[in-house]
Amino acid sequence: MECEQVKDELVKFMDNEVSDEMREVIQAHLDSCADCSEELESLREVVDLCHNWKDILPSRNWEMGLNQKLGKAQGQSTTELEILRSAVVGLSRRVRELEESQAILPPTLESEIMTLDELSRYLRLSIEQLYEIIDQLPRFQIGYEYRFMRESIDQWIRSLEERPYSQKYLWGDWYTEEE
Repeated sequence: MECEQVKDELVKFMDNEVSDEMREVIQAHLDSCADCSEELESLREVVDLCHNWKDILPSRNWEMGLNQKLGKAQGQSTTELEILRSAVVGLSRRVRELEESQAILPPTLESEIMTLDELSRYLRLSIEQLYEIIDQLPRFQIGYEYRFMRESIDQWIRSLEERPYSQKYLWGDWYTEEE
């Protein structure tokens, strides 16, 4: 018999709810397996603790004290909720103001694919400046609009840092061309 099967039967074994034949098989396994024997001993300790459990009676004032503490905690949580609600409303108002002033980049800038406007903000260049270097940028087109992969743009920037003006990019494919 395997350990997993023995461990599944240990409680029944302790409660004498297994057949005599099964008892002998389990006992033989326990005699030869330290892990399963430890498991049986642990179960026996738990059972002993449960049998020796002593109830603790609360004091006469316990329930009244508990109710007072709960009342105080409930009052605190209401106050804390009001403070949090006020903070959230204030933060929401501030976020809205910042979004309206375009001080915050839109969530789409976190994506892998950027539009020309998003790339302009990402590189901190005007649209006109981007069009001046558009042939150098790794890009692809959807209809009449350019799209840019953030990873490709980051690689392009790194390549400029390593060897300025030595690489040109056509249609997002990379190749080195010495000038």
